[in-house]
Amino acid sequence: MVQADAVAHRSDFYTGRPFGFGDIARLLRERGRIVCLVAFGVVALTIIVLLIWPSRYSSTAVVMLDPRKNNITGRSEVLSELPTDASSVQNQIQIITSRDLAAQVIQRLGLADDKEFNSTRASFPFNLLGAGLTPEEQHSMVVDSFLKRLTAEAEGLSSAVSVSFAAQDPEKSARITNAVVDAYVRSQVQQKADAAESTTAWLNARIRELSKQAQAADAAVQSYKAANDLNDSGQGTQSLVDQQLGAINTQLVQARADLAEKQATYEHVAGLVKAGHAADVSQVVASPLMVQLRQQQADAIRNEADLDSRYGPKHPKSVAIESQLRDLDGKVEQEAERIAGSVANDVAVARAQVQSLEGSLGNARAQSNKQNFARVKLKALEAGAASTRSMYESFVTRLREAQDQDAVDTPDARIISHATVPARSSSPPRLIIFCASIPAGLLLGLLCALAMERMGYEATPPARKREPARNYTVPVLGIVPDALAPRAADQIVSMRASGFAQAIFAIVRRLDNSRAELTPRVVFVTGFTRQEGHANIAVGLARALALLKRKVILIDADFAAPQAAWAMGADRNHGGLLEVLSGARPLADAVARDTRSNALVMTSASPPQNPSALWVAEQMRVFLEHLRKTCDLVVIDAPANSEAPAIARLADVVLVVGTAGGSARLNDAAAALAGPGRLPVGIVLTR
Repeated sequence: MVQADAVAHRSDFYTGRPFGFGDIARLLRERGRIVCLVAFGVVALTIIVLLIWPSRYSSTAVVMLDPRKNNITGRSEVLSELPTDASSVQNQIQIITSRDLAAQVIQRLGLADDKEFNSTRASFPFNLLGAGLTPEEQHSMVVDSFLKRLTAEAEGLSSAVSVSFAAQDPEKSARITNAVVDAYVRSQVQQKADAAESTTAWLNARIRELSKQAQAADAAVQSYKAANDLNDSGQGTQSLVDQQLGAINTQLVQARADLAEKQATYEHVAGLVKAGHAADVSQVVASPLMVQLRQQQADAIRNEADLDSRYGPKHPKSVAIESQLRDLDGKVEQEAERIAGSVANDVAVARAQVQSLEGSLGNARAQSNKQNFARVKLKALEAGAASTRSMYESFVTRLREAQDQDAVDTPDARIISHATVPARSSSPPRLIIFCASIPAGLLLGLLCALAMERMGYEATPPARKREPARNYTVPVLGIVPDALAPRAADQIVSMRASGFAQAIFAIVRRLDNSRAELTPRVVFVTGFTRQEGHANIAVGLARALALLKRKVILIDADFAAPQAAWAMGADRNHGGLLEVLSGARPLADAVARDTRSNALVMTSASPPQNPSALWVAEQMRVFLEHLRKTCDLVVIDAPANSEAPAIARLADVVLVVGTAGGSARLNDAAAALAGPGRLPVGIVLTR
């Protein structure tokens, strides 16, 4: 059973955990009073705080983002409709919880004079918090206090936002919550009105600028037209030159056709006249004068025939008729020649007219080509003027739409649930805080106990510590707390401020006797049972000296269950004391190094057959003499059995380890180990 306990102890050292459940149980057992006192204090303080902590009432209103538009006017808005995606909802939450909106509500409700928000209005000593602050700093403090009580969050996947405000008065909570959502809705309308106003002002300025630009562009067009004689018709489709060119061209075509007709007539008449058939000319035939002369000729011929038949050709009347016929023939011939001459004149006039029209057409073409080149720049000027005019008209139209827009503007959010006066307080959650204070107090008490443990504060009252020392006949070198814990020796390295570590270093100082080197070279540590912690004392001494830069070796002579060797990370594979004594194994291969310090440790791979003969053998004496010369301290750990007197005779100092309350037994053991040579013996009490 003892060996099994030792193996379990050894396994605890190999786990590598700094603190285990067993240590917590021991801590609660030894320092449970501290834990309970701290827990009770925390709970009592919590009760006091809950009693004086004022209650707060929270009221909630719900605002829904509504993207629907007013379609009465059928015009576009200055601001686009409010989107309802998740990021836009979060943006509206930031607006609701903004400092500007909070300042509006504070001013509207007069909260700057409310002592709940303004500490300078509160009674002593809270009014000292605002002493010496400027009005701006006080206002900022009021806004900060207001925003700490205001919360806004989205309602799931909807576009609704719940707005809550906490105050000490339930009616005030509901009033402020409704004021916040009302201010938010009004801010949206005001935002649209401000946007429309600024847009209208900008449009007016822009329209005035565009009006000047349009007038300048039109004036430039007209000036260019006048400078280049570019005149359009009333319809504005063709220029006057182009119309004149078309008219001249039409007249020229008609004149050329008329000339051709008159030329042909003239050639026909000239041919008939030349052939002596002038009378056959159609113009001659159609002439009224010729018709009259022909009629006169016919009448004269008829008279001549009548006179010839009546009077004969020699009759004077017949002679007169003949003379009349000759005169008529001459007149006909003259008329025919005159008509033929008039046809020639018509041809000359038609030719002159054609030539005149051709000249006018050439001049019109030259002027048209000149104007066409000038119209290239004119088109650019007209395009610029048209663009400016179009922009001007567009801005005028947009101005008419933007004017008086605030008369029909509706907010993009509406209140779907106003805040009501809450019936019960929302904070603080007194029952939850009280219930949480119990485990919190216990945890804080445990932390205080751990801190006291790490800093070395002992749990046993001083009177209890001093009482055992008066019952011993040999010096009590120290009282070591926590020496019975499984991993107590680890505190030398990890918790040097602990009670165990401080007690071990105190024993080292007493053994050191205030000199540079230890007076004893070999220290024998023994105890009646393994449960009294002599192994932890031996390991603690070895590690303490190693931390002081001393060369230390520990020999675990408890061959049945070498607890000290196991605590330092060695096992029987590292053992070799018997082999070293017999010369079968060098010393360097038989020792192991402590896992937590530079101390060395060795034990035996197996228990010797005759332990008593081992410690009185000459090889053991020579071996220890070698260790005295090479090491600053040799620590031998062994139980107080039959071999203990033999081991004590090889040591310089004997430390008897035992628990308080067994003074008689410890005194007898110290006297037996001191022997007739009065070997220095000291007692180390563990608890």
